[in-house]
Formats: sequence, C-alpha cells, structure tokens
Amino acid sequence: MYDDDNKITGTIGALIGAALGVGLWCLIGLAGKIAFIGGVAIFLGALGGYRLLGKDISKVGAIISLVIVVIAVYFATRLNYGIALYRACDGEVSFGKCYSNALTLLEALGEKGSFYKDLALGYLITLGGGFFSLVKLGVVGN
Repeated sequence: MYDDDNKITGTIGALIGAALGVGLWCLIGLAGKIAFIGGVAIFLGALGGYRLLGKDISKVGAIISLVIVVIAVYFATRLNYGIALYRACDGEVSFGKCYSNALTLLEALGEKGSFYKDLALGYLITLGGGFFSLVKLGVVGN
C-alpha cells in the first residue's frame, strides 16, 4: 500500500465497483435470497474499483472503500426491501414511495426487525466474505 494513489478517481472507481455489486445483490434478492456473492462483489468491486481508477490503494483509500462498502450494503438491503414492498402493493404505491418509506412501512407491518436482521447479516456476509476472498486471492495474509 502506497500513498501516491489518486483519491478522487479512486473514490469514483470504488463507487462504480460497489454499484455493480449492489446490482448483483438486488438481482439475487429478487429471487428472495440473501446474496453472499453479491456481498463479496460489493466488497471486491469497491476495493478493486478504487485500485483500478486510483492507480493504487493507500490506507486512506482502503478506508474510503470500506466506508463505501458499508453504505452500499445498507443501500442494497433497503433497495431489496423497497422492491419487495412495491411488489406487495401491486403497483398501488410507487416504487419511490416504497423505497423512501421502507422503514416506516415495515414498522407498520411489524417487520422492521427483519430489515435490521437482514442488514446485520448482509454486513457479516459482505465483510467476512470480502476479507476471506482477499485472503484466498493472496492479497492479505501473505
């Protein structure tokens, strides 16, 4: 890890990589599954995207990437719940309202706890699976 990375382009790369992982997470979520592969894709996409566009990755770059990962997992989990709520409403409520009011709607349905359980599981899967993948790839631990 060096400190001569480009933080701006690296951050853009991390955002793009994480967004691709969020897309995969949500595609798998449409099938009603929690996505281990989506979590790993968010993690590796953010770190790899930062390194690719930032020309390397410093400790600050790794922290930026991990913050993006945490935000992306929250966004992906909320997006999955927004999609599920929209489908349950049979189009009577717009997707935007389902997404923006997901926690309020879940609370009204008595299901807010399931969101936080899935969010915690998502963080565990993403961070654990991501670090495991880095070890298997030989990036860390050698």
